[in-house]
Parts: sequence; C-alpha cells; structure tokens
Amino acid sequence: MGPLKHIIWLLGLTVFAIWQMPNIPNWPLALQKLLPWLPYLIAGLGIFVSVFLNRLQPILILASLVLFNAGMQYFVPQADVSLSAITLYPVLALLLPLNLLFWLLFPERGVQDKLYVLFQLVLLAAQAYFVYWVMVNLPLEYWRWIASPSGYDSVRLPFVAMLTMVAVWFLMMFRNALLSHAKVLDQTVVFVLILMAFGLNAFYQYGALAWTSAFAAVMILLSLIFDAHHIAYTDQLTGLKGRRALLESFLGLGRKYSIAMMDIDHFKSFNDTYGHDVGDLVLRTVAQELDMIVTGQVYRYGGEEFTVVFKGKTPEQVMPALETVRKAIESRVLNVPLNGQEVETHVTVSFGLAARDAQHKKPHEVMKYADDALYQAKEAGRNRIVIAGESVKATKPKTKSNTRTNTKSKTARPGQKRQTAGRKRKA
Repeated sequence: MGPLKHIIWLLGLTVFAIWQMPNIPNWPLALQKLLPWLPYLIAGLGIFVSVFLNRLQPILILASLVLFNAGMQYFVPQADVSLSAITLYPVLALLLPLNLLFWLLFPERGVQDKLYVLFQLVLLAAQAYFVYWVMVNLPLEYWRWIASPSGYDSVRLPFVAMLTMVAVWFLMMFRNALLSHAKVLDQTVVFVLILMAFGLNAFYQYGALAWTSAFAAVMILLSLIFDAHHIAYTDQLTGLKGRRALLESFLGLGRKYSIAMMDIDHFKSFNDTYGHDVGDLVLRTVAQELDMIVTGQVYRYGGEEFTVVFKGKTPEQVMPALETVRKAIESRVLNVPLNGQEVETHVTVSFGLAARDAQHKKPHEVMKYADDALYQAKEAGRNRIVIAGESVKATKPKTKSNTRTNTKSKTARPGQKRQTAGRKRKA
C-alpha cells in the first residue's frame, strides 16, 4: 500500500483519534466550544496549501468534509426520531465514502485549468442539490431501506452506509495496490474513511464527528506536505533520491564516511546510437542495480552520474558491494531497437571512491575527491573502481563487440559495431 513510514504515522493518528473520542465530554468547556470549528480551520489551511501547490484533489476532498460537517449540523443528536435523523444522516453517511472514492478517481490536473475546476465544482454543487431532492421526493419505502439499522447494538450506522464504506475501503486498497507509485494522499484517504466511519457511528456523542473530521483534515494536510517533499527530493525517472536530498544528507554524516561517484561509460554515444528512450531505460536499469546496495544510500546526482554515500564506512569496507554492482551491470543484457530490429547490448560503469581524511574534511570536498578518482577510472580504461589516492594501472579498452544482433531478428545485420554507454568528461 505504500512506504511503511507513511502507514505508521497514519495508523498512529487514526488510533489516537479513536482512542480519545470517548473523552471529549470530559474536556474543559472552552475546548468543547472550539471543537466544532476545528475541522473548518484545518480544512481551510489545507485548501490554501493545495492552491499553493497546484493540487485540486485535496481541495475537493477537504471541501467534501467541510460540507459534510455543515450538513450534519442540521441533525439534532438527541432527537432520534426527528426528520433529519431519518433522512439527512443516512444519506450523508452513504454519500461520504462515495465522494472520497469519486475524487480520487478523477485525474489530477491542478487548479490552473479553470474549465476543469469549474466542472468539478458543478459536480460538488450538484450533490448538494441531490441531497435536497432526495429528502423531499424519495418515497418512504426507499427511506426505510437506506436508513435500516445494521442489526448490531454497537453499530448505529445504517446497514447500506456501512456496507458502502466497507466496499469503498476495499476498492481504495485494491487501487493503491495496482498503482506503481501511489501518492501519500492515496494512502491517506484509506485512513480518512476509517476515521469518518467511527465519527459517524458515534455521531450522537457531542463533538465526536468534529473530532474525527479535524484529524482527517490534518492527515490530508500532512499528505500534501509529504507528497511535495517526495516530488522535490526524488528523481522522477529512476525513483532514487535526487541531488537536493544528497546535499541535505551531508548534514548528518559524522566524522567517518565514504562517498562513491559513478558514471555510465560512453553514455552520449549510446544515446546517439539508440535514442534517448533507450538511454532512459539504461538509467533506470543502472539505478535498479545500484539500489541493491544495502550499506549505502544511492542518489542520482545528475545526467548519467550517480552518488553513493556510505555512512560510517571505509573504502575497503564498501569495495565488495561496489564491485558486485559493477559486475552485475556489466553482465546485464539489454534488448533494444536499432534500425527496425532488436539487438542485444551491454553497458558498463566506472566508480571513483573517496573517504574523509585530514585533507578532505567536508563532504563536498570528499565528493570532489571521489569525482577526481572517477576521472582516473575513465582515463585508465573505464569499467573499474578507483580509490582516491591510490595508483591506477591503465589497460587498453576492450575491442570485442558487445552490441550483437538478436537471433530472432530476420533483418539483423551481422558484425554490428560495438556501442557502450559513456560520459561527457571522456568521450
């Protein structure tokens, strides 16, 4: 369903809100009077942040929560036999989970597309009119069906609303499982639905619904912040952390660490031969192999260059891991299109590795030291690891072709010239 760290804080807030809900009547009177306004204040802040970040989905979800709370204010908790108890409560309890799913399914186009925003607002307003029409015109037999109890003493939610919430919850979970990169908001709405189900079930307790709605709004606001952080600090192509995250990691490295700079060999020539789409495939493939390093944190520094930071490690300790990755990348076979046929090719990479020492005490100095070692690896023949400060023995570049035609291709040309991926600094 997504990264475990987000599930932990979402679950923690959900449990805390449900745990504290029965204690609301024991709060100081001033806090009890403030509680009904809390969802509107937090939702307003969330809408402001959403506009600033050009996100429409959170605005629609928060607007639904606000309108839902406003509508429920017409329901008198003590009057179980009032008209609103028979009509408004079950209708809104039925519509809320459908709304949450509805807004998630619509594509995110931001708040700059005015026609799209207007269309969504019309849909939101149409729901308000639908609720009014249903309360005025729906036949009594349908009301009895919608408002029929669940049959459990501890569950006050109507059976149809409870069944809808469970079905929508499973649909959300299934949707998130299918998404390759689910946003934090997608995970958050799953927990929002759980919270609102508990709030609706305890609606006759003063402040229960406002309390759960406020926590739901807080979750959505936090999901906006985490999603924005992910976009800013993650490389979209490879899924690795980006340069900004790398520079921030330098703040807590301590006094013992190593930094490796890695570059794909002959990448410019590779792009010129096979095209940028295949070049992107190579970058993702290399990133996957690098991400297998468990002793260090991998970053995409830029272009075809990657950085690996090993906290508390010496070059001698990390060399085996880097060598394993280098060999894995070298042996990886890539099937790529070329001149209307499929060919097999390989890429190789070069590493420069450096550690903090008396001459290089700051992280950016160690990284520059590693980059110099990387340049030495390129000069010495590529496809190797060079530790900064150590002597390097140059070897002749391999001349054996590593781009060969696929035997399944009928139009393949034999004896195709070898192409490997490379780097700007050494063409």
